[in-house]
Amino acid sequence: MKQSNQTPGTALKALLKKHGLNCNRLAKAINMSNAMVRLMVLDESPISVAAAFRLAKFFKNQPEYWLNLQLRYDMDKAAKDKALAKELKDISDVSKYSFVRKPHAKTAAKKGKKKASASKTASKTALKTGKKKTSKKKPTLADKRKAAAKKPGAKPARGKKK
Repeated sequence: MKQSNQTPGTALKALLKKHGLNCNRLAKAINMSNAMVRLMVLDESPISVAAAFRLAKFFKNQPEYWLNLQLRYDMDKAAKDKALAKELKDISDVSKYSFVRKPHAKTAAKKGKKKASASKTASKTALKTGKKKTSKKKPTLADKRKAAAKKPGAKPARGKKK
């Protein structure tokens, strides 16, 4: 069998003919649905890795044979796809692409205002009280469980287990 211009379906059809089989018999032999085998023969469904292993075992060849046929078929089909070709024209190569992330103007302005106002508030509070403001950490579920375990006769805190 010539592999270069052959689709997975035509290769499968040729093997069925060579061995005097039909889709139904092959489907039963490799434990696949009749509909799926028919779709593969018509090149309407790709040959999956699992199907390639089944076909290779049954026809005494390699799964790579079936996967290579499918890959070549998919590549030829993609090469003829005009919509894909149009999209590919707009993609630059990696050497021309900039990976520097640009901040959004609105987001950067908001963050700057929040940081400035938070630091002003903290410094005003520190001046009035003479102390720096320390933020209190919200107790986690683990903290609650530890506290409950210390109390005699208390039930443990409920929640998701980690």
